[in-house]
Amino acid sequence: MKKYLSLIAIVVMAFSLVSCDCCGHKDKEKSCCSKDAKEAACCKKEKPCCAKDSCSVKIKKVVITAYVEIKSDKVADFLAGAQDVLAKSKAEEGNITYNLFADLKEKNKFVFVEEWKSPAAVDTHFATDHFKAFGAVLEKFAASPAVIKIFEVLNEK
Repeated sequence: MKKYLSLIAIVVMAFSLVSCDCCGHKDKEKSCCSKDAKEAACCKKEKPCCAKDSCSVKIKKVVITAYVEIKSDKVADFLAGAQDVLAKSKAEEGNITYNLFADLKEKNKFVFVEEWKSPAAVDTHFATDHFKAFGAVLEKFAASPAVIKIFEVLNEK
């Protein structure tokens, strides 16, 4: 259970550590930049602003990478347990891609690479039964806590 809670804590921390790009302030709710500065940078699409909803810059998608190291003798069990979360996550309405890749040199290391249509789709995913159940799989088979990185993609070329 501790590893599952660690996974959730890492995800929550990753969301909370996203800082304002116009000033670097960690709390997006505070008025850290003047409204004029935020709107000018944001609406010209030079930089995202603290108040993303108040201008034309919108998040295009969310990309998540989750690096996991599995106990060497539990790799087959982990892969079997991951099948449910892979299939059901790919079927979610807000999912773009959801893949699991294996390290070619270290056979017990894996990375999940996920793309979601919006932050709301990620929130919905984190609330699903299959995602929560996968926490128990990780708890049983992980050699160390997962390392999760969440990226908000504002523009693609």
